[in-house]
Amino acid sequence: MRDLRPRDFHAILEIVEELYSYQAPEECEIGMVRSLQRVINCNSFHMSGINPSLRRARWSSSWASGPSTRMPNVRAVFERHMHEHPFLEHWTPDQAVVKAATLSDLVSQSSWRNTSLYNEVYRPFRIEHMLGVAVRVSRPNKMHVVAMRDALDFDDRDRRVLDLLAPHLEEAYRYAEAVSDLKAQLATLLQGLETDGRAAILLGPGRRIRQMSARAQDLLTAYFSWTDRSVLPVPVDDWLRRQEITASAPIAPPRPLVTERDGRRLTIQILRDRGGPFLLLSERKLRIEPADIASLGLSPRETEVLAWLAHGKSNAEIAGILGLSPATIKHCLERVYGKLDVGTRAAATAVAVAAAGMHG
Repeated sequence: MRDLRPRDFHAILEIVEELYSYQAPEECEIGMVRSLQRVINCNSFHMSGINPSLRRARWSSSWASGPSTRMPNVRAVFERHMHEHPFLEHWTPDQAVVKAATLSDLVSQSSWRNTSLYNEVYRPFRIEHMLGVAVRVSRPNKMHVVAMRDALDFDDRDRRVLDLLAPHLEEAYRYAEAVSDLKAQLATLLQGLETDGRAAILLGPGRRIRQMSARAQDLLTAYFSWTDRSVLPVPVDDWLRRQEITASAPIAPPRPLVTERDGRRLTIQILRDRGGPFLLLSERKLRIEPADIASLGLSPRETEVLAWLAHGKSNAEIAGILGLSPATIKHCLERVYGKLDVGTRAAATAVAVAAAGMHG
């Protein structure tokens, strides 16, 4: 490592820290090519994914004015001749250690310049030298990180820098793929909860919000004075703190947090998952409004009477509320029973509760 200076190691450590911050493969690819150009001087860095069997290729590039801008059909041309690239077969999945290589390590200059790939893709951009290494992920694709120059070839110092970074390129890419997959699974879980009328929040260390469904956000906004969306509302956070909930501590089943607003009740419960504590939110109506049971096909007056009946009001109480006589309420309810095909107050209430969606 005598060719590497302290500032080289410092830069490498900075890049390693950056690599593990990416949480999606696409973000990781773009970050790689931008970071690597800080430690290896070149015209551009490319992260390429090649599927030889399908003859398909894609890449992320640090080139500000990329090949696709100057040659719109460059991808199609590259795919037509990519089998001529020496890098394509140089690294194999069963290699214990992957080492960086230059183009000049694998092919003579005269042989390379006789290929269609060089003449139709690289020569127009004056690319003469390459330094690359395989990133063994995402099969069946072959992933390569490649630095390109138009003048001097790459030296041992450049090769050693890339060799030191190569294992981290692989692990960081796998980490980004894993995080992306977990986020997709969590999104599916949250969506499933919303379909069932509930909502969920995944907590991280310090009771901070890691993931939250759209409905959970709506419920917290409706029931609490909530301005900082990165942390829980104060009443919810205080409730959790009283339960001594952390991301790593075991959770004893605590009492749920229950709050009411505008005739509705929000219940928040704690669930435990390997990914961290979950808050499960569910809402239910506390009273039936006439609009909630309009689908039953009753008259406006009958609908209003049935709504109060469902709240346990007596005929006399309903009469007082609506300014009618108890006899009028009695006759109205008889019509309601007939239309709903029920014979008792309890049965009529059950129909109203079902129509209003207030089960559970």
